[in-house]
Amino acid sequence: MCRRVISAVLLISSLQGHSLALANEDQSGELLFEERIRPVLVRECYACHSTRLDAPEGGLLLDSRDGVRNGGDSGAAVSPAHPEQSLLISALRHETLKMPPGGKLPDQVIHDFEQWVSLGAFDPRTGQPEGRIAAKETHWAFQPIGRAPPPGVGNAAWPRNDIDRFVLKRLEEANLSPADRADPRALARRLSYDLTGLPPTAEELEAVVSDAAEDRYAKLIDRLLASPRFGEHWARLWLDLARYADTRGYNFQADREYKGAYKYRDWVIASFNGDLPYDEFVRRQLVSDLTESTDDDPASGFLTLGFRFLNNPHDIIDDRIDLVTRGLLGMTVACARCHDH
Repeated sequence: MCRRVISAVLLISSLQGHSLALANEDQSGELLFEERIRPVLVRECYACHSTRLDAPEGGLLLDSRDGVRNGGDSGAAVSPAHPEQSLLISALRHETLKMPPGGKLPDQVIHDFEQWVSLGAFDPRTGQPEGRIAAKETHWAFQPIGRAPPPGVGNAAWPRNDIDRFVLKRLEEANLSPADRADPRALARRLSYDLTGLPPTAEELEAVVSDAAEDRYAKLIDRLLASPRFGEHWARLWLDLARYADTRGYNFQADREYKGAYKYRDWVIASFNGDLPYDEFVRRQLVSDLTESTDDDPASGFLTLGFRFLNNPHDIIDDRIDLVTRGLLGMTVACARCHDH
């Protein structure tokens, strides 16, 4: 009985060891491809061998796994696990074909490709690359900004401006009717909360209700925009994006406060209240040291008030890159921290 148990345990252990070995091999192949193979293919090969070309050289596509495996006019480019039988390796060595034609790659790069093929030529690039590229290029977020023509609506008497037409169009598509127009008191409260984050005073409400002029709402908006509370209310949204804080949180024995952090906060508030143009607002925060502003321009707090990682300056740089790309471009390049090709 004991012998059977021991035999079973040994068998399971050997199978687990084999599975772990395969998993480690897959991981090493993936790491090798992403760090050393894909960047070289992009840099050295895609110009002549990618689906973005109408007629790739030799009919060979190297921007997808199927393209590598199927090969071109000379046959398959890679024979997984057999580097000596792979045309790609032969071409990189400049034995028969000579690729890239501009000159032989460094020996270490060729060795990387040999190792990659020996490990089975791991390649995660499935699907059609051109389709993925086209989908990205036609995404609405990457289209030039333009003025869309106002849509036609059934109830042409309701809209007071072009924006109303877009709102009414969606309502009519859902078989809904616009709500009744709000009374002056409700509109005044909405404007006050939207622009300053605070309710209007009783006197302010009474002034709006008793004002019979057609431009009473325009005058109220102007008063609210001129209020210091406007900048304080709306600047907080930007400060959240800029991961603003007066302190660093717990950071061992290091200084827990950002000295002078409030100067950046006050600058953002003043920028909103002063109606600083957006392009100048961004430029000051990104390159204040290259503008005519003073060396101690508080706008630089946008980049400098982020997280602090002890003994790891790369994480600090990574945090700043993440802030700029997600905060200003609306997209992340976090993948580039590892996939830096």
